[in-house]
Amino acid sequence: MLVIIAAVSFCGGMLVSGKYETGTAFADKGDVEWARSVGYIKDSIDPKAEIPQAEFMKMVMEEYGEKQGGLRVPTGAENHWASEYYALAQAKGVIDCSCQIKPDFPLTLKEAAKFVMLGINRKGNEQVVSWEEVESWAKPAGDAEQNITYEQAASLIRKMDDIYTEKEWKVEGI
Repeated sequence: MLVIIAAVSFCGGMLVSGKYETGTAFADKGDVEWARSVGYIKDSIDPKAEIPQAEFMKMVMEEYGEKQGGLRVPTGAENHWASEYYALAQAKGVIDCSCQIKPDFPLTLKEAAKFVMLGINRKGNEQVVSWEEVESWAKPAGDAEQNITYEQAASLIRKMDDIYTEKEWKVEGI
């Protein structure tokens, strides 16, 4: 009887944490709930809505976890509420020369995956992941050229957080 209770408790704990990789709707919901709990997604946001580039950039750079003032803001982000995130992303190499700065427009899965990939690889100063690998983290899976949703953004950022934790990279927050 104790073995059955322990097994049920363990499985229930895994379901509540959302820390498993089965591709189920609950795992996806867990990513959104996680993103809401850390302040990346507001409760009023529909997880199926497309996420603007600026909001995704804010998530990536808050996860990156460094601050630095007095940086040059890239063209296209001047006078935007997210200008400090874009400036830091450019300074840290999370934005490369090919990136189009479009703060208020949705971004594709490919663009989002590139930001996450650079955020991980630059933080560790080594090649940890490829953008194709990062694209595969989006739940639900999508076409790389389609715009991503808040739900997919939550999946990407949560996996970024998992890698930072696994590598023991300190995240101080912005």
